[in-house]
Amino acid sequence: MRSYVLIGAAALVAAAPAPAPQAFDPAAIGALPSIAQGPPVGIGAASQTAYNQGQAQTKAAAAAVGPKTAPKAKRDADVVEARTNKLKAGPAYGASYNTTSNAAYATPTYGTPYGQSSSQAAYDATPTSSQSATCTPIGGSNNGDYTPSTNPSDACAPQPSAYGPPTVPDTAQNFKNNKVYHNMAKSASAPAGYEQSFVNLDAATHGNGYIAYKSLESYDVLACSSWCDLTTTCTGFNVYIERDPAWNPTQCSCTNPPSVANYKCSLWGQPVDSSSATNTGAGSGDFEVVITSSNGYNKKTYTPANPPNTSNPKDCGTKLINQPQANMGQSTFPGPFDPSLCAAYAQKQNDVNRKADVLSWALSLLGMNKAACVQFQAAYLMKDGMGFGTHCRLFTQKFTPAQATYDISSGSYGTAGWSVSKSFIWDVNSQASFNWGSKSY
Repeated sequence: MRSYVLIGAAALVAAAPAPAPQAFDPAAIGALPSIAQGPPVGIGAASQTAYNQGQAQTKAAAAAVGPKTAPKAKRDADVVEARTNKLKAGPAYGASYNTTSNAAYATPTYGTPYGQSSSQAAYDATPTSSQSATCTPIGGSNNGDYTPSTNPSDACAPQPSAYGPPTVPDTAQNFKNNKVYHNMAKSASAPAGYEQSFVNLDAATHGNGYIAYKSLESYDVLACSSWCDLTTTCTGFNVYIERDPAWNPTQCSCTNPPSVANYKCSLWGQPVDSSSATNTGAGSGDFEVVITSSNGYNKKTYTPANPPNTSNPKDCGTKLINQPQANMGQSTFPGPFDPSLCAAYAQKQNDVNRKADVLSWALSLLGMNKAACVQFQAAYLMKDGMGFGTHCRLFTQKFTPAQATYDISSGSYGTAGWSVSKSFIWDVNSQASFNWGSKSY
């Protein structure tokens, strides 16, 4: 009888999905579709939200496209752990694994509007915005009855009100040299709970970790920090002054409008530092958009919220856990650092595996659990000094931060230019279902 059980067990395992290998494939990850990497430059609305956490969670769950198992059973985990910890950290398998992009986010309402009661500089807050009575879209006519569009993206359309003092004479270089602007930046101290990463640069932050931006009525660092505090995925922010056109010169008969000075606050789920401050502006017709007086701030400490059905978070620093025998899948999601994406992915993978009834029943009968994710690692990837996305690793065994030994910043295995800025592990309730996408927590 025993031989029949063993033969049947072998057949069931043979019919199970192929084990998911664990590796770090920079080529596959780097080829993921790009997403918005910062606020619009020049023309555009006075605010924008680029990251929708609820929709991102649902997209992350979609990475669980079929049943997955780890190469080894949970009952062998202690042996695997003892063996692999003696080896040099690094991928031992090929790079055939699932990577997913969160490129198509909708534009929702995110967080709450910033307050205006904490301005750090008492400058004139009279808004400036204008339009020319003689400028018309190319191909149009002005017979006295032309009404400019209210859409700032349309030709000749007036742009949202700006609150910064004007620069005279009105040139891009004079704007960058304006001492009034520089004094605002240099006098802005770090709000409580934040540390200043750079001061008074002529460039704004850039990267996949972009969350949202708003125009301010003053150079108000405290207001920007308050907005960051209210935004789940925000780990830092950037305040700067941008030279923008008073109206949209694109396809307009007037290609070099007067400038306005916009105070901008952008939120980030990536490190805000000088290496990522690469947005210096852009040309728009004959008009030159430039950026100046840019300050960056990061939270001194960052403790991510526990996603639903998870517990026991632990900080793994800047390294990955490389335990291929207990790995049942991994995926990378371009955007800000958001551990809830890994939770969604892990719990949906458990859902998918449970629905493969024979697989789950057979493995349980054998005293094995290769098909249940009990822990995941969420790490934030950086590429060439700029934020890239959340990297998730699913495990059928629980590991400790001491076992996070794989340092991709070493450049080994073709990982030159890549690094991890932060990483955490969470335990997962393997019986819980993913039913919380598009919900706050």
